[in-house]
Amino acid sequence: MNHDNDGRSGKGQVKLRAFEIKDIPALHRWLNDPVSIEMVGRTPLTYEQTVQHVDKKRQNGDLVLAVDNEAGELIGWIFLQHIEYEHGRAGIGILLSPEARGLGYGFSAMRQMIGIGFGQLRLNKIYLTTRGINDQAVALYKKVGFTVEGQLRKHGFSGGRYYDTYFMGLLASEWNVD
Repeated sequence: MNHDNDGRSGKGQVKLRAFEIKDIPALHRWLNDPVSIEMVGRTPLTYEQTVQHVDKKRQNGDLVLAVDNEAGELIGWIFLQHIEYEHGRAGIGILLSPEARGLGYGFSAMRQMIGIGFGQLRLNKIYLTTRGINDQAVALYKKVGFTVEGQLRKHGFSGGRYYDTYFMGLLASEWNVD
């Protein structure tokens, strides 16, 4: 697979680092952003629920990292979840601040996290689900290299409507780590 921008230079350059307690207030704001709520299809979270969400991910053994921009400012979080070493697979998720969306940061962060998954964790497959209405996310995931493996019809509910959900996957054999 040939990637036009490998995430190591140019627009949208990011650095991944450990997600820390001091990062939770920003995460709380992003999770409660109206666009985030619509795309995930859930209700707003209290600050305490956000703290519990982070704690649960850590207890489950998820790899949770913060995304910093070129200036060292926190702009998002990214994680590998449901890591199953016996099957060589994990799910991936990302959430960027509203101000950081559409600027190339998601591409760079996804490339770096996938590199960790296939390189350091020796996974064979990384997968995700996303709403069919989230055209920006679907385009990003395809650009990174994900393939739509399935479509779950009318699988999610938000704003009084049901939406399709896409299941997307990327295999280590399809990944080009330069």
